[in-house]
Amino acid sequence: VASDAGDGNENDYVVWDTPRLVRANESDILLRDLAGLEVRLGALQRETLGKTAEYLAAATHVRASGDLGAQALSTLSNDRGLDVSALGVWLEYLAVGDVDPVPVAGHHAAKFTSPENDAARGWNTSVAIVATNISDKDVKIPGLVRPGEIVVHPGPGHYSAAGWQSPITGFVRVEATITDAHPECGNGQEWFVRHHTNRRKGILWQGVFSAAGESAPMSSRTLLVRKGELVTFEVGPKERNYFCDLTRLEFAITEVGGEERVWNLAEDVSGDLQAGNPHADRLGNTDVWHFYLGAVDAVVKTEAPLPSTPGNSILAKWWIESDEARRIALAEKVQEFALGDAPADENSPDFELHRQLQLLALSPGDLEPLLDGVEPDERFGRHPLGHAVEPSNLVVRAPSITEFRIPAKLAEGRTLLVTGLLDETHGREGSVRVDVRQERFGPDALTLSIPMHVHDDSSARRRIQASFDEFRRVFPARLCYLTIVPVDEVVTINLFYRQDEALKQLFLSEEDAAHLEELWDHLFFVSQEPLQYQVSFEQRLEFATQGRPDWVALWTPLKPSVDARAHAFRERLVSCEPAQLQSVVDFTGSAWRRPLSEPEEFGIRASYAHLRAGEISHEDALRLTLARVLTSPRFLYRREEPGPGLESIPVSSLELASRLSYFLWSSAPDAELRRVAETGALVKEDVLVEQARRMLKDARTKRLAVQFACQWLHVRDFDQNDDKNEKLYPEFSDVRDDMYEETVRFFEDMFRNDGSILGMIDADHTFLNETLAELYGIEGISGSDWRRVEGVRAQRRGGVLAMATILASQSGASRTSPILRGNWIYETLLGERLPRPPPDVPQIPDEPPGELTARQLIEMHSSTPACAKCHAKIDPYGFALEQYDAIGRLRSEFVDTKTTLVDGREIEGIEGLRKYLTEERRRDVLRQFCRKLLGYALGREVQLSDTPFLDGLIEKLGRNGYRFIVAVEAVVASPQFREIRGAAVDSED
Repeated sequence: VASDAGDGNENDYVVWDTPRLVRANESDILLRDLAGLEVRLGALQRETLGKTAEYLAAATHVRASGDLGAQALSTLSNDRGLDVSALGVWLEYLAVGDVDPVPVAGHHAAKFTSPENDAARGWNTSVAIVATNISDKDVKIPGLVRPGEIVVHPGPGHYSAAGWQSPITGFVRVEATITDAHPECGNGQEWFVRHHTNRRKGILWQGVFSAAGESAPMSSRTLLVRKGELVTFEVGPKERNYFCDLTRLEFAITEVGGEERVWNLAEDVSGDLQAGNPHADRLGNTDVWHFYLGAVDAVVKTEAPLPSTPGNSILAKWWIESDEARRIALAEKVQEFALGDAPADENSPDFELHRQLQLLALSPGDLEPLLDGVEPDERFGRHPLGHAVEPSNLVVRAPSITEFRIPAKLAEGRTLLVTGLLDETHGREGSVRVDVRQERFGPDALTLSIPMHVHDDSSARRRIQASFDEFRRVFPARLCYLTIVPVDEVVTINLFYRQDEALKQLFLSEEDAAHLEELWDHLFFVSQEPLQYQVSFEQRLEFATQGRPDWVALWTPLKPSVDARAHAFRERLVSCEPAQLQSVVDFTGSAWRRPLSEPEEFGIRASYAHLRAGEISHEDALRLTLARVLTSPRFLYRREEPGPGLESIPVSSLELASRLSYFLWSSAPDAELRRVAETGALVKEDVLVEQARRMLKDARTKRLAVQFACQWLHVRDFDQNDDKNEKLYPEFSDVRDDMYEETVRFFEDMFRNDGSILGMIDADHTFLNETLAELYGIEGISGSDWRRVEGVRAQRRGGVLAMATILASQSGASRTSPILRGNWIYETLLGERLPRPPPDVPQIPDEPPGELTARQLIEMHSSTPACAKCHAKIDPYGFALEQYDAIGRLRSEFVDTKTTLVDGREIEGIEGLRKYLTEERRRDVLRQFCRKLLGYALGREVQLSDTPFLDGLIEKLGRNGYRFIVAVEAVVASPQFREIRGAAVDSED
């Protein structure tokens, strides 16, 4: 893709210079060759596989002589009738080559001891380190270092590496694991495990993880290594952000065959890491472990693993065989194997060996089927303006998309390399961004992070540079960073970074600016930022000046102002202690729901003073004092004073406030209710009713919906329901929260907006978001926002009977249950009671046997004489709701919902049930609601003596449209709510 990055002028011509596919040990393959031109491959010719044993014998000779000179190879090839280029490929593949060790540069040269804990020691270069913990306890440097483990930290543009330089020639198994050692902050790390030879490098594993990341142990890999080759574990900064990148390495190399020696990074070096860099192993080999830096940009992240003979394969056995006769026999077996079919076991080493040999033997003739019918690509070699260019180049004018399809067989193991340049002549004044990806995308998808290409001496560069300068003049550079220090309070000095100066200057009034400063002051006070800043400054001072005496003069002048600010804050903390203690005293009155007496207040203050006398800090003393307040019976119990005799007496104004607040809000009285109660006015009926009306308008009424309505209807905490069959209803776990929210919102709306009590049965509205609407099959609802939706009865919704919470909670795990649904209506809505079922009732299976429907199965069960009488009372209600499945969805197939109630009345479906409940059984529904509301408000079971009140309340509701507020006003004004029995009655009980 080439995207216009300037003003869209006519000079945006981009030259894609010789796009090519490359692979190790293979010559370039031009993309234009895929259009039917020649293909150049430097791999083995297929016929060379027929001389595999001879090439292996020649490789043995070269390995023994160590002579890789061109003349020696040419002579050897001529003497044995072998192709010299093919011999070179075999030698490369078999790791027969240079005997010099791989050079390692950039070693950490300075010994490192952490200023935070001297048990952490190692080597460093600037901020990049390798370290271990020589103690037997965890230490922070910052970041956690456990005893005896190895950690590294990269620099801003460099990876920090631990490298193993092989002291042997043979097969080894490499194992590695990486973990974030400083998970509290940072953006994560990137890492590579690579194999280095003298001429090439290949990535064994690579990855990127976010903060607190950890790689699973990488699948061990068996490599053929020569003495002096390098296997490295490299950790770099993700997106060049190196803050908090301390990383834990587990790195082990095990010899396969031979002596089976083991090199373990931590075990080899943690005891004496500073003994040398390079560091010896435990086996007596010097200069085995290297700790060094490397440029992040130098890592080619698409490097493929180097071709390596698979361990335990037939060729590996030839490689390590020392007996000459057996080596010759194995070489002949390898030749026979190479010419035959691949093994059946795709996971075997020999299958991988066969694949590698076939790829090495890929010849131009193998590509012919891939190129059949492909015409030369006319896009190459011709400029859009009409003149000729290099045949291997492609020229386009931005914006443009250029697409190539590359056969998978040809692309396997190769990397696409392409260079995009502005046309030297016709792109002189152009400005473009270019990118190459495997997926399709458009020019507008190129991000601003992709570099902009211009010619150095062009007017386009000067124009764009001027635009950047203007932008920087208006917007300070610090506003352009996505991540602004501090990343972590240990690594950096500042805990909080303010960038609101422009906001204050350009937008805020004086009052707003003062309020902003007040908020910052609150944040600094609560976090104790001046004290934290002082500690952080001291740590950074030690860290920054370690080994740099010339920096001491830069930092020391800052210290007095930091210390003075911390001292002033400590004095402020002390001056605030009396006010904070007074806040605890004031809170105690709120928690105990009444003004404190003088002895009580004295006791709170004395408790605090006693704690401080015991050398407990102010904050801890406040915490313990609060604990005493909240564990007191005065907080845990709503204690009320009964009258002295048999007669009930009115509760006090403060006690009445608690009753009202816990009834409507499930919590202690707010400041307004306490104020009215403390004047004694709350005992007046009109004042009490006025406060009840005010409180019902408050959002805290949601608690009444949850604690009263949902608890009464047996759906409280439905969002934690996990009893559905996940195979049959996989969507249930994703939608149950929304089901519960609908029920809570429905009743909250009814209570806050004075809805009709009968509306819980016959409402024509409900509350939906897109997720629940989709479950219900209601169209036109999009987004996660909740809204009240009218006219839902036409879609068989509305009221509790059609709510998914009710329908799902009264169903089984795998099917509906008309018995449970019918019993819920009979007992929960109508207040009826069934006798206990007889013993040994047979279990109804989850799935109906044979051709029976669930209804037929239940009808058979209910026909049992011992069960029929009760089932006749409840089953018909459940049959009327059979149109809904076990999670409350409407069934798509026809379901029989006609049924006959125990009194002989016939109903059909939810509408018939609604009509029956709101007309024939209206009084029973209202009585049950009022009984439950009264019992909830009083915190006790409804008694026979409450019957006259309930009868009167039902009549009053009928005269007032069944409004909810009528029931609440009647309850709070009732003697049951406003009075308490005499103490003598309690003692007699």
